[in-house]
Amino acid sequence: MKNRAKRLAYLITLISNGLHVKTPKISKELGVSKKVIQTDFNNYLLPYFPQIHYNYSKRCYKTSKSLLSTTLFSASELALICILKTKSKDKYSDDDFYLQVDGLFDKLGGLLSHELYRVSSLEKIDDFKDEIVLIKYAIKQKQEIECSYRDKRRILQPLKILNFDDFWYLINFDTQYKDIRKYHLNSIKDIKLLDSSFEVDTNSLKKFNNAINAWFKPDIEPYVVILYVDSIIAKYFKRKPISKAQRLLKTYKDGSVELELFITDDMEIIPTIQKYLPHIKVIEPSSIWKKIERNKNSNL
Repeated sequence: MKNRAKRLAYLITLISNGLHVKTPKISKELGVSKKVIQTDFNNYLLPYFPQIHYNYSKRCYKTSKSLLSTTLFSASELALICILKTKSKDKYSDDDFYLQVDGLFDKLGGLLSHELYRVSSLEKIDDFKDEIVLIKYAIKQKQEIECSYRDKRRILQPLKILNFDDFWYLINFDTQYKDIRKYHLNSIKDIKLLDSSFEVDTNSLKKFNNAINAWFKPDIEPYVVILYVDSIIAKYFKRKPISKAQRLLKTYKDGSVELELFITDDMEIIPTIQKYLPHIKVIEPSSIWKKIERNKNSNL
């Protein structure tokens, strides 16, 4: 493995999984000299990860704490950061370039840490942050995972992590059901990376770009909904569209508008409509408006 970025990512993954890395063994496995592996650790990993240390009695590199459990960066991203930080210190760089690079990555790391999610209404990720790190790595590497979901073992092809209505979901291809599904991320447990890889169906994945909430069904052909939105709230839907597929059909003199969008299930749009009643109405299909009327009557 001649590529340093890939080699460092591999070493970070091994260390994070609690494995003891011995220089002679890993150099033989990766097809490089022992000096190259020592340089990888001494120049690129040890300066930035104080958790890693060399155990002289066992003659191996190890860590007492997973490197990946403390960040949302993947192993590949951490490897690139180590390379950039090291390169920023060489004799050809400006005197203060390293300090600027170091400060930039510290700031970026803070933005990606779980502290970000504590100041919002998003579902907190503290309890399943380790799972997110593993899944994020599997997504980037296009690597299958085995996990437990709702007390059942499953083999999944992880595709994307999305947030619907402040809850986190994993968009995946379930190999048992042979279709794309969305699973609540907090319910995915005991994740194991598998050696098997997969190809991403980009067309199927792109469908989720227009998803409004967790009711979205990728296997259903989208159908049109046309809404009338009065002038009181129309400006909000112009600033923040309900979905990426939203299209402005008509603007009235008083500022009211007609909007077109596509959904795969009535419940994709019903909660939004009910939230803004009486300032929004369904022009078509009439079946959605009838459901909303029934919901109003049942709450009387």
